[in-house]
Amino acid sequence: MQGLIDVFANLLGTGPTLSMVLAYFVCIHSLIGFITIYAMFAIWMERKVAAHIQVRLGPMETGGWHGWAQSPADALKLLFKEDLIPAGANKFLFWIAPALVFCGVFTGFIVVPFAEGIQIVDLELGVFFIVAIASVEVIGVIMAGWSSNSKYSLFGAVREAAQVVSYELPSATALLPPVLIVGSLTLGDFNTFQAEHGWLILHNPFMPIAALIFFISSLAGCKRAPFDLPEAESELVSGFHTEYSGMRFSFFGLEEFVSMFLVSAVTATLFFGGYTLPFDLLSIGAAPDVSLFDWLSGHAELGQVDILGSLTHLAGPAVFIVKVFVFIFIQMWLRWTLPRLRVDQVMVLGYKFLLPWALFTVVGTALFEGLGWGWCSHS
Repeated sequence: MQGLIDVFANLLGTGPTLSMVLAYFVCIHSLIGFITIYAMFAIWMERKVAAHIQVRLGPMETGGWHGWAQSPADALKLLFKEDLIPAGANKFLFWIAPALVFCGVFTGFIVVPFAEGIQIVDLELGVFFIVAIASVEVIGVIMAGWSSNSKYSLFGAVREAAQVVSYELPSATALLPPVLIVGSLTLGDFNTFQAEHGWLILHNPFMPIAALIFFISSLAGCKRAPFDLPEAESELVSGFHTEYSGMRFSFFGLEEFVSMFLVSAVTATLFFGGYTLPFDLLSIGAAPDVSLFDWLSGHAELGQVDILGSLTHLAGPAVFIVKVFVFIFIQMWLRWTLPRLRVDQVMVLGYKFLLPWALFTVVGTALFEGLGWGWCSHS
């Protein structure tokens, strides 16, 4: 963030306060634009993934090439849909619930490091912040279910609350092994550590288990199959957002895909090197000596343009995005492959299997670190 502030100060000659306001304005609106474009692409991508798994073509006509404009067309259609409110609903809570659900997930992006220096806020408690802010979503879901004055919506909200509480325990516990190894809760420190010592998933035999537990638990948090009980169509019509229409309904769908990206980003950052590669390939993906915005600020002062330097600094975000989309594809693959679990099966999996194994990885990692052992690491 400081690098972007310096860019505005050098290019526009603005004071520190105005430069900071401009920097936050650009960051937040850029993030909103990125999320919007990503969501439309992810929806199109899921349709194509589902189609190929089911041996069909998926969208092919809208916009021409493989139906690329299907998602923008659907967004435009939802924009003009009527915003209906059920009789007997609590209008105020019904209105604000979708915004609360989306904001709870959107806020988590402010601590995600896309590359060196490309991070809105580098909190010292970044990992804790991600875990805590994810809990805000369930408040909005319960609010939406109760305020709709519908038994189907309420049942879906109650299922969501039970599922989130059950799976936040193994999810948060599975994040402790990488924290023990790095010795920090700051997300940026994980990238720095892995750039020097290799990916954490290769650090000891317990890290692959911890990564798998976190990813499975996060699927439940995203309400993705086989954990889509809160919105099971065959039982609850559409779950907690049954009574929603138009743009308010689209907020719930947008939240699901944004959650997928956030979960994948955390997985990539804490276990798979973030924006770094496990090897040095002409310095591509390695953390550069200066951040992108600091580099731009220096060249703005000199009036220089360095194409090779630009590519080097853009390699980090590219590596990060590729890793994130690999995990997003896996989530889509699982959704269209596995059947939905029963409620009792979801609870048993969380409490009897994932949580004990997550605790096992914490104890095992603590022993390995205490004894100074390690698997694959380099300096």
